[in-house]
Amino acid sequence: METFRLTFPLLLLLSLSFFLSLSAQMTGDFKCSGKTTTCLSLVGYSSKNATTLRNIQTLFAVKNLRSILGANNLPLDTKRDQRVNPNQVVRIPIHCSCSNGTGVSNRDIEYTVKKDDTLSLIATEIYGGLVTYQKISEVNKIVDVDKIEIGQKFWIPLPCSCDQLKGEDVVHLAHVVKLGSSLLEIAAQFGTDNTTLAQINGISGDAQLLADYPLNVPLKACTSSVRKDSLDAPLLLSNNSYAFTANNCVKCTCDASNNWTSSCQASSEIKPLNWPTCPPFPQCDAALLRVSCRRPRACVYAGYSNQTIFTTASPACPDSAGPGNYASTFSSSFNIVMVLIQCALLCLCLL
Repeated sequence: METFRLTFPLLLLLSLSFFLSLSAQMTGDFKCSGKTTTCLSLVGYSSKNATTLRNIQTLFAVKNLRSILGANNLPLDTKRDQRVNPNQVVRIPIHCSCSNGTGVSNRDIEYTVKKDDTLSLIATEIYGGLVTYQKISEVNKIVDVDKIEIGQKFWIPLPCSCDQLKGEDVVHLAHVVKLGSSLLEIAAQFGTDNTTLAQINGISGDAQLLADYPLNVPLKACTSSVRKDSLDAPLLLSNNSYAFTANNCVKCTCDASNNWTSSCQASSEIKPLNWPTCPPFPQCDAALLRVSCRRPRACVYAGYSNQTIFTTASPACPDSAGPGNYASTFSSSFNIVMVLIQCALLCLCLL
């Protein structure tokens, strides 16, 4: 009995500490307190049963299938009835809105209650653990979670964020944790580090993650020259993804091998939206292209307005190769020194 009296408070304290360390992940709230209040974010969705891209598009109220195709780098001619295997993760772009320090998807994503549905089933099975039933209940002001009716429509508040990471733009991904996963494994999978994941999720570094709950994972984004006053700003693309913008007249892609810089080109793959035809890219000022560069810089996409496509000079010079690899520079210098030494020795021998 005495041992119990001594250990019970300790166990209670440890349990409380454990609960607090996981509270951010348990609530599913992603911090969003930066300057940008709206953006495109991503959620990683998977179903326990086989489904189709059409069903996923409908479930998440995505207007155009190509938005999903671009987020997953799938060919543009992929059909809506393309099969998606059980537990296969599909990235879904969502419109994120931030207020009161938290980011949630806009109200476009609604679910209509069907027979035998429960809030828990909707959260864990239908939306794959991306949202908690408590959050659905909270935003829809549901008094009794056990009393929902067929035909009721609920707003599904998916977690998201628009915050920068260390002053750089990132694409936030809501990743549902799998059983047995660790921060270190998830960080390695998505090209970040466990310290960063722990900080932005408010989790103790040595805490065990909760399976089937969302985790905020920041994905490095390609830089772009899109102006702040452009209708598609900020244009954020993660590696191996593409998107159509400027009323479908421009296709931008992100490829890490391209020095993490977005590549935007005029596109005729799909019909323009709101414009009868796509306007040509305006030419950049020749003097601007040569500023600080030995060769002219490229004229790149810089955004659009209701009537105009903008262009500007690329931020980097085409001949700015940088200092090069330190090892190769050292090797070349070393070889030159060795040649000079050998020549000096040969001269001494001849003397």
